[in-house]
Amino acid sequence: MSTRIENVPKLRTVPASIGAELYNTALLTTLRLESPFRIRLTGLRTIDVVVNRHTWVCLDRSMYDLPALAWTCINQNNRSALHTPVECELNYYHIHANISAHKVLDNLHSALKEALVSATPNQPGKIITFPG
Repeated sequence: MSTRIENVPKLRTVPASIGAELYNTALLTTLRLESPFRIRLTGLRTIDVVVNRHTWVCLDRSMYDLPALAWTCINQNNRSALHTPVECELNYYHIHANISAHKVLDNLHSALKEALVSATPNQPGKIITFPG
């Protein structure tokens, strides 16, 4: 996915930050389920987000997966605690993408939490004994 956004011209790049709760949920999703993790946002009709550890790309399915937004250069190494936000760069690929950036993040957070809950088994784990 990173090569695809490199081939699309950016309209603007701004410094940004991702809230700690959203970043932690996304990181947990990529660790538990799969990386990159593609998820369809329910609040936005044709928008998917592909999440991996260093890049989050917002794609428009109606335009053949053309990127609209991308959070790149996610720098989790500068974070000193789990409750602090993560610094990144926000790339705009669509002229009206700045209007939907906050809505995408809000919907992404709820969709990731839902994906984690649905992937968690309903029955508790069991302790196995190692052969001695």
